[in-house]
Amino acid sequence: MYQFFIDGVMLPIAPASMDTNINNKNTTITLLNGEEINIVKSAGLSDVSFTALLPNKNYPFSVYQNGSFQSAQYYLDLLERLKLSQKPFLFFAIRTDDSGNVVYTGSTSENKEPYYTLEDYSIKEDAEQYGIDCSVEISLKQYRSYATATGKIQIDSNGQTATVQKQRDATSKQNSKSYTVQKGDTLWNICKKELGDGSKYQQIAQKNGITTPNNIQVGQVIQLE
Repeated sequence: MYQFFIDGVMLPIAPASMDTNINNKNTTITLLNGEEINIVKSAGLSDVSFTALLPNKNYPFSVYQNGSFQSAQYYLDLLERLKLSQKPFLFFAIRTDDSGNVVYTGSTSENKEPYYTLEDYSIKEDAEQYGIDCSVEISLKQYRSYATATGKIQIDSNGQTATVQKQRDATSKQNSKSYTVQKGDTLWNICKKELGDGSKYQQIAQKNGITTPNNIQVGQVIQLE
């Protein structure tokens, strides 16, 4: 079973497929003697693309967070907000086995925090193929955090050297002792954002006496520490 989450919002119908392009920036050059060599550079950012069906009817095979039906416009509005926000967001696909155990999260050892940016999306409407529903093709790019200055920047007299007094990571978050559930939250998403590890959702569920991790309520206070 698959579940796709974009900025904490689960898509009602998991896409049938997803393409992940692992990019690199190595350069091959030819020497004067005709020999080729490969110059190894830092890894590039990965690209993810998939097509999602956004229903305007509550089909039996659709799955909604907290069991609340949302029309296609709800998810299109989400994409529009992400496009305008100019900020990275969490994206991951969860694969579970028949016993409900998580076997895939879409993150890697190099990309433990699966932050992405929305590159573009294309809305497809076809009455013969989709009826009253619509389809959207989504392209994402991996976001790699970097240090941003929070203090003063000093530049020397010849303009060659800049010194940053203080720095912080662009996506770092401090762990919270508790968290109040907001609309659209999932326990996995909360653990990912607040604890840095979505797989801790079972541990946190047990700590809070939550018997059904997929069913948390808005306003519910969850203890994380």
